[in-house]
Amino acid sequence: MSYNKEERVAELKALRREYKGTDDFEFLGPKVPDATPDNPTRMTIHKKAGADAIPLNVTVEMPEDYPSTKPPTFTISGESLDRAHTDAIVELLDEQASYMPGMPCISTSIMALGDLDLSTLDLGEPGRCRSIFKVDVVNNSKQFTKSLKSAAAGNPCVYYYRTIECQNNAKFSFAVDPWRAVYCLCDAPDKKTAVEYMKTIRTDGAMDMDMLGKPGRIQLTVLEEFEMAPKAESVGEEGGFEGTEYRTDEDLDGLMDQFLAATAGV
Repeated sequence: MSYNKEERVAELKALRREYKGTDDFEFLGPKVPDATPDNPTRMTIHKKAGADAIPLNVTVEMPEDYPSTKPPTFTISGESLDRAHTDAIVELLDEQASYMPGMPCISTSIMALGDLDLSTLDLGEPGRCRSIFKVDVVNNSKQFTKSLKSAAAGNPCVYYYRTIECQNNAKFSFAVDPWRAVYCLCDAPDKKTAVEYMKTIRTDGAMDMDMLGKPGRIQLTVLEEFEMAPKAESVGEEGGFEGTEYRTDEDLDGLMDQFLAATAGV
């Protein structure tokens, strides 16, 4: 049996002894010798945490490389807890485990819940919403950015664009610094504000200028609209408004991936 498996077996035995005579320890399996990377050993510990005796369940996974190079994985559930609170408690447990690299740490990490006070948890900013849309062509980038900033109304907003060379392109000869493949991202403090923002974007009759210099609406494609994870990184500071030129799809991926729903969504 490898070192990691021996350590996991020993820790499981210690946990069983710790919770002997109670219903607080629930072994979910599989046994350590039968565990695989896709089916690791799991258990649930039922706790009443903090001075308020908050009922919660801590489900723990022992990865194949635990404890030598990987920490345990914690999941929290509880009828009285919302997503923001469970995420914050998991973060607390992860922090405790990080203090003991290469060592069995499940029992010690869970001990931190004895002093749990929900009012002191860093919940981030729950309820924020992000809107992402694409505009294939912008004829007058100065007019567009002015309108985009006005629609954002002080909320963080960024946009990524590619320029169009007009010197030998009659189609754009009367355009003003035209762009193509423009991606716009804006964070709103709540769903209502996000809806109002997108309504403004869609209905503003002067978001851009046509080839004759007349104001007009833009043709856009909504890519994503989602509620952000409470601790997801914002696209910028409050009042922030910034544009970045990109040249390749790889450049764009590097700019956008961290802000997409797969990474930043609830």
